[in-house]
Amino acid sequence: MESLIRRNAHASTASRGVAASVFASVLFGAIGLLGGHLDGLTPEQTTAWRVLFIAAALGALHATGPRRAALVTVSRRIIRRPRLIAVVLLNTAIMAVQLWVFMWGPANGDTQDIAFGYFLLPLVMVVVGRLFFRDRLRMLQWAAVAAAAVGVLAQALIAGGVGWPVLIIAGLYPVYFALRRWAGIDSMQVFLIEILLLVIPSAVIAVSHLVSPADAAASWPPLLLMATLSAAAMILYILASRLLPLSLFGLLSYLEPVLVLGASLLLGETLAVADAFVYGPIVAALVLLGLSGRRRPREHLEEPPL
Repeated sequence: MESLIRRNAHASTASRGVAASVFASVLFGAIGLLGGHLDGLTPEQTTAWRVLFIAAALGALHATGPRRAALVTVSRRIIRRPRLIAVVLLNTAIMAVQLWVFMWGPANGDTQDIAFGYFLLPLVMVVVGRLFFRDRLRMLQWAAVAAAAVGVLAQALIAGGVGWPVLIIAGLYPVYFALRRWAGIDSMQVFLIEILLLVIPSAVIAVSHLVSPADAAASWPPLLLMATLSAAAMILYILASRLLPLSLFGLLSYLEPVLVLGASLLLGETLAVADAFVYGPIVAALVLLGLSGRRRPREHLEEPPL
């Protein structure tokens, strides 16, 4: 009976993690689309406003009750351990870069590079999960990885290499999530601490825009909507990373670049015939992953001790 209860609890946790990941991906796709309509703002300014809204949303969630107590507890734990301070500072820098490059792409007509980075990211996360956290994948999940790898390889051959935005996304995000789990600080409270560390520089950048509001008056409605969606998306994304094994979390992330790619097309970017060799295998990977998700998950990430 206890075994059945544990399996049901694991299945419920995985289902909530999958739902959080899917909703986060949908919101990120919408953010990518909105990012192309902020003509009066620089990527740095839009990133700053995203940070401020995320901080406000998370701060409201932790204002009272158990979440506030958890924030105090984890803050004390980090302060007492220099190694944890170093991890938090490094991850704060990584998160700042990720938030910025996500807005830089739409503003500079490179949304497809951003999408490719997120296509490559899950493969890297699968490798990290397998090598460092002993994640185990089912046959259909391995098939999804293989299909996605074909698409990523095709994209690299067609593009003649890999751009720096791709390397930033696919190279740094796995480090971010792996460090959180390795250090045992994979929680929403730690993410709030990281965001709070970015509030002051973000406020300075955001206020610098206010000196000439007429230049970007038309951008305020999409800016406010984008910032609000950012807060919800990041909360869901971090929640999914906590509820799912790192490999499964990485594979589910394939929905995000598909939606970001759709946003790039709506923003006027185009696809060539050769791109069918890229996105065909990616769609196949998503189908295989969906079929795999219908089966009850049996393996879960074991958190390594500090």
